[in-house]
Formats: sequence, C-alpha cells, structure tokens
Amino acid sequence: MLLVSIVATAAFTAYRESVRSANLRAAHAALLENARFMEQFYTKKGSFKLTSTKWPELPVKEAGGFCIRMSGQAKGILEGKFTLKAVALDREAEPRVLRLNESLTAVVCRKMKGKGSCTDGEEIFRGNDAECRPFTG
Repeated sequence: MLLVSIVATAAFTAYRESVRSANLRAAHAALLENARFMEQFYTKKGSFKLTSTKWPELPVKEAGGFCIRMSGQAKGILEGKFTLKAVALDREAEPRVLRLNESLTAVVCRKMKGKGSCTDGEEIFRGNDAECRPFTG
C-alpha cells in the first residue's frame, strides 16, 4: 500500500508539472500573437504606442491560466520598444512570469516583485521580475 501511495504521489506531481508547462506554452503562444499585433500596429502607426502615454489594447488578454498585459507604462518607454508580460491568474499555484519583448526574446522568471495581479484592474504590470532565464518552451 505504501508503494502505491508513493507511485501515485510521483505520478500526480509529474502530471501537475506537465499541466503547468502546457499552460506556460499556451501563454507564450498568446504573447507571440500579441507581438504580431504590435508589429502590425507599428507598421500602420509608426509607433508601438497608441499615444505617448497609452498602449494599444491587446487582442489576447488571457491564455493557459495566465493574463497578459503590457509591462510598464507607455510613458517613458523608448520608441520602438515594448515588453509583454504573462502573469498567472493564481500566483500562489504558479509564481512564474513570462515576458516577451519586441525582438521576440522570451524569458521566464521564477518570481514577480511589485504590483500586478490579473484582477487589480490595471492594464499594465509594474514591478521587477527575479530569477529570470531564457524561455525555451
């Protein structure tokens, strides 16, 4: 009976990690779709910004249990630059954060410091991320 319990625990842990990885890949796909939107927006408007202080509305706002927003306010960001950020709807269960910039460089961070939850009504995420590494999917 103990052996069955150990095997079941290991299987559940592997399953849970598999689901978390699949959700992160879904968030990455949504970030890429939003990046394509931003590129098309830039082609039409000559800027990634809607105004000097506002980002355009993203077409994909949620995927794989992550909500997706711009990282930082448009004001103060250099022209030709943007970063998209995916933060888990349940940050307790999934503390990792996924970011994608205008060069399509993706990084996954183990922690997010500062403001930014999916339910706080903000259209952006503020704060610095920690323990980041390239995301390879």
